[in-house]
Amino acid sequence: MSAIPDYFPDQFSTSWQDTLQQMESRLQGAVERADFTGERKKFNLVSAFESTEITERLADTPVVEFAGSEYWMYQSPCHVPTWFDKYDDHFLGQLVKPTSDTVRGHAMALNRKIDDKIIEAFFGTRYIGAAGTTTDAFPSANDVAVDYVASGSPANSGLTVDKVIRAVRKLNEAEAPQSDRYLAHTASELENLLRTTQVTSADYANVKALVNGNIDTFMGLKFIPCERLPIVTATDITSVAVWHKSAIKLAIGERGTSMNPVPTRNDALLVRSHMMRGAVRTQNNLVVRIFCDRTP
Repeated sequence: MSAIPDYFPDQFSTSWQDTLQQMESRLQGAVERADFTGERKKFNLVSAFESTEITERLADTPVVEFAGSEYWMYQSPCHVPTWFDKYDDHFLGQLVKPTSDTVRGHAMALNRKIDDKIIEAFFGTRYIGAAGTTTDAFPSANDVAVDYVASGSPANSGLTVDKVIRAVRKLNEAEAPQSDRYLAHTASELENLLRTTQVTSADYANVKALVNGNIDTFMGLKFIPCERLPIVTATDITSVAVWHKSAIKLAIGERGTSMNPVPTRNDALLVRSHMMRGAVRTQNNLVVRIFCDRTP
């Protein structure tokens, strides 16, 4: 092929393309919404009642008082600001100023922030009691150890079928409803299970997981991929969440985007997206944490 003449012009794209990122909130549909206005809101739980035997005629009725408990949800604002100089339109030339792309990117960032708040509620300390000043940490009894095995010597591992079975057992023992159960995992834990016969074989599962390269439902748990789960860098251990939908209440409010020139910045354009959000764990026994070694 002959050389390209020097006078042939170069062409450049006039649009923008998003980098790879999580675009939507993946966990929002797996929790309960409880929007409210204000800094915090109290929720009430009715304690379980117990029936007693009647052993004699005309006996006195025992005095049993009503018992309940309270927990609190706090919400706080977050935002994504982006500035454009007054003269960006001029200096960009034919390249379109990415204001609409910025708004779309802001929406993605806020969606990820929703998932972060839900994950924080999974394992974080919540506030309980009438005044909302008593702290309640996530109980270690709801953990599945990183070295858990059904039989044999304990050894660190990623996500195994035995760990999933143990997590389901904990939900069952807590009398969690059988429907609307979920498991959030990273790509590392998905790889662990795709190497497991019980998950990928049609003898065990209705759908062969290896065909699509993912797992939709296993052991009654709807699987949700999420790369934002907590990972302890020093030990390379992921905290995988297993929960029932009623385990988390989520509040979202005051979400929006504004685009305004700012005179004190020489009429620079400020694109700012904001959101108010909060989440809380409703009952400890509705959440199970599985510790998974990413490099066993």
